[in-house]
Amino acid sequence: MNQPTHIRQINDSVRGALVDYVRPYPDQIRFSLNQMNGMSTWAWSLWRAPEGADLLESIPLSGKYMQCAGAADALTIEVRRLDTDGTAHQYTIGKPDGDLSGAPTEVIHWDEGRHSTTVYPHEVFTADEAAVIFYTYFLTDMVSQPYELRDLHLSWPKPESDAGVS
Repeated sequence: MNQPTHIRQINDSVRGALVDYVRPYPDQIRFSLNQMNGMSTWAWSLWRAPEGADLLESIPLSGKYMQCAGAADALTIEVRRLDTDGTAHQYTIGKPDGDLSGAPTEVIHWDEGRHSTTVYPHEVFTADEAAVIFYTYFLTDMVSQPYELRDLHLSWPKPESDAGVS
């Protein structure tokens, strides 16, 4: 039996070790993502546990992770990375050769429609497509080629010109 090295979180509440007891890791990831319906199951996250963590004692959070939201037929995927100085950057993942001209047009809803985000068409994935990206991240902590990253610029507070303050 392998020692779990990754943590998965469902929605924003259920967190635990990703295990391969029932099915191999790639199949477990695919199965989990295909359970997403945008209502009772609408988000899934994955990150590496710290070295030496006892996952039976506690389930630690991390500043680096991959997450998705939506339903199995239309998911948006994001990855969060930390620079060597600890500065966080969050990116939306897209398929290669996407057109970033104009505004995003595809709306992804989750949490029974209470939340949504708008992305470009090449940034919408099925659960099976997302499973490949998540499994690669599981193995390497990276987003592999040919996928592209779009910086979400999540800095806060927003500059006054962006916040509509006069």
